Amino acid sequence: IENPIRTIVINLSRGRRDDMVKILQEFLIAQEKGSSAQALVRVGATGYFGSITQKALAEFQASVGIKPALGYFGPITRAYLSAQY
Repeated sequence: IENPIRTIVINLSRGRRDDMVKILQEFLIAQEKGSSAQALVRVGATGYFGSITQKALAEFQASVGIKPALGYFGPITRAYLSAQY
């Protein structure tokens, strides 16, 4: 079965609110990387891309060598996730 994170084929950034953001949040929660991911665990996968999601994504990006690690979900992050997950 395909990893849900691989189903995101669009760019995601702050202010967005939908199921794609929720999939991203669930992925970041499962990775358990960094203090912002732990903050995301506490609030849960809300489907809203706010500052906590951005920081958690930036922590994940930095932890796997994605540069720049700005917490923007775009082509570089999608390519990494397609290759690794």
